[in-house]
Amino acid sequence: MDLDGDGLDDVISGSYWPGDLFWFAGLGEGKYAAGEKLKDVSGKDLNSGGTWKSENEPDMESLAAAPHAADLDGDGDFDLLVGNIAGHVILIPNEGTATEPKFTGAHRRTIQAGGEDLRVEGGDAGPTIVDWDRDGRDDLIVGAGNGAVNLYRNEGTAKEPRYAKAVVLVSPGANYGTIAHGSEAAGPGMRAKVCATDYDGDGQLDLLVGDFSSTMLPEPVLDEAQKAKKAELEAERERLNGEYQKLAEKAVKPDDPQYQALSEKLSKVYQDLRPLEAGSEMHGWVWFFRGKAAPKTVQR
Repeated sequence: MDLDGDGLDDVISGSYWPGDLFWFAGLGEGKYAAGEKLKDVSGKDLNSGGTWKSENEPDMESLAAAPHAADLDGDGDFDLLVGNIAGHVILIPNEGTATEPKFTGAHRRTIQAGGEDLRVEGGDAGPTIVDWDRDGRDDLIVGAGNGAVNLYRNEGTAKEPRYAKAVVLVSPGANYGTIAHGSEAAGPGMRAKVCATDYDGDGQLDLLVGDFSSTMLPEPVLDEAQKAKKAELEAERERLNGEYQKLAEKAVKPDDPQYQALSEKLSKVYQDLRPLEAGSEMHGWVWFFRGKAAPKTVQR
């Protein structure tokens, strides 16, 4: 992806909080410049959401930004598609040129599919553009928070894409949650991020699907004093969670001192419990799905 049209491939990346977008300019020979935030024409940090209510009350359209650059309107420059934690895909059109991209945050809009706003289950949308059905029109493929991968065929044109309702390419994650100790993952987990490419060189498009999963670790061996401490901390955790629930029912905001004090206490309890409980280990795997001759579904 050559965002600035200098003949060198660049890299773009998102972020979870506050959802800023970063550009790593290509220097050639596999090297890249330090990342810099993409800005809109007004000089503000570019993201897919609107103005936040406060520092602790974000616009959910901003968070967990997963950008993909593609020419969505056929004018020869790269526009931005940004998936977010709400499960939407946001289009930020390039109002500049292929060598001098310009983005206006206020002109972003939510991509529609089947005549309504596109939203994937489980949030954490991860979009990519590819001509999946080889009809000369780029289609939209989106990974979802629940591990699914959906295809939205372009029923419009190259300059004015119109996406159909979702067709499931990969079903929701086989290990949506934590994998039991001693077990192996049967398939992708959560937060699917997708690359469509002919990975095995057979002329058919395949899918590479990155995920997030966690595996339970074995229970630690504890002496009697540690067992007693664990029971004490578990009781305290239950009590604090009860207080936390009461604050939530009263709609107490995160910046309230009472809320913050309770959060600090709860965090300390979880920290002290960590070496006394089984815990889990986080993973990120990449799964290969080989494309069939008629690319309407895929098989692993």
